[in-house]
Amino acid sequence: MGKVRDSDGVAWGLLPLLLVTVLIMETQCKNYTEALKTYNRRIISRREVNCNEDEYKLDTQCCKKCKSGFVKNVTCPTDIIKHCVPCEKGKEFMNHPNDLDKCLRCKLCDSKFGFEVVKNCTPEEDTKCACAKNYFCGPPGCDSCIQCTICESGVIEKQCTAASDTLCGTKEPETLWWVIALPVLVVLLAVVVGAIFWRKRKQKGLTISEHQVYKPEPYETIPLIDPDADLSSYVPGIVAEMTLAEVKKFVRHHHVSEPTIDQSIQDCPGDTSEQKIRLFRVWYQSHGMKGAYGTLISSLRELKMCAIADKIEEKLRAAIASSQAGERSYNPDTEQSKTCTQEGRNSYSGSGGLSKACTGTLEET
Repeated sequence: MGKVRDSDGVAWGLLPLLLVTVLIMETQCKNYTEALKTYNRRIISRREVNCNEDEYKLDTQCCKKCKSGFVKNVTCPTDIIKHCVPCEKGKEFMNHPNDLDKCLRCKLCDSKFGFEVVKNCTPEEDTKCACAKNYFCGPPGCDSCIQCTICESGVIEKQCTAASDTLCGTKEPETLWWVIALPVLVVLLAVVVGAIFWRKRKQKGLTISEHQVYKPEPYETIPLIDPDADLSSYVPGIVAEMTLAEVKKFVRHHHVSEPTIDQSIQDCPGDTSEQKIRLFRVWYQSHGMKGAYGTLISSLRELKMCAIADKIEEKLRAAIASSQAGERSYNPDTEQSKTCTQEGRNSYSGSGGLSKACTGTLEET
């Protein structure tokens, strides 16, 4: 019985020691686990930093970059032969190693704006454009091509190049003298011929008597165009003098947006005339009728479309004058004036007959 009690006492005495041992082991296990986690993080971090130059990191994985002319067809390529697809020849390109899934679109060299293709687009390189003949680069960075200036004097000091406009000069004094003298000589010759013709008529007795002088009707000068004239009914005639490229250039000059221009073109596929009319009406509606005529002509001259401006101005003046003449034809006062004019002409014819009769009598005498 005493031995049993001694054994129980020893067991109870070892119990605290056993608890301390368990706590120490638990603490060591926790430290080991934390150290293992830290070690794994270091390994992962080391793997992220050590991706090669031809690779890129995606989360904790190194993926292969596709070569120039190719893009990936999976999220993380591991084989550039299987996981990279080529760009479409003549339409797309990719000019550097990449991790993209879409190629870039090839540039379009629009001949309507003075560009021409220097080098065609390849899967590895974009199209190279340059200004065509008789065009030069506009600042900044050759974003647009401008038509070379035509020297009105005919004297060119420096020809137009791809980077600079034509440099015009002035005519030499001798040439200028001939330009002034030639019209004077023509006028003098006309006066001499007129004098000879008049002398021959006088010798034949065909000169007009004072009572036979015919007074022509007053010449009706073509009125100037009202700067606020309504151009809406003349739009087809205006754009008929311009190409589609020139109409685009005009509306861009007045800040019509590219989406609006594209929409007007797409609304009438293949119909250039209707495309020009729609583009011009977009500008006219945004500008308004007030001052539109003056803005149209001055803008065309600023854009070096002087010949087109002259044709449109002449066409509008003729059209408006014709319209005004049509309105006057219904005016009763105008009809009465025409009747009076006809009567005056008949009176003049009668006087002419009487005069001829008198002349015949004098000759017989």
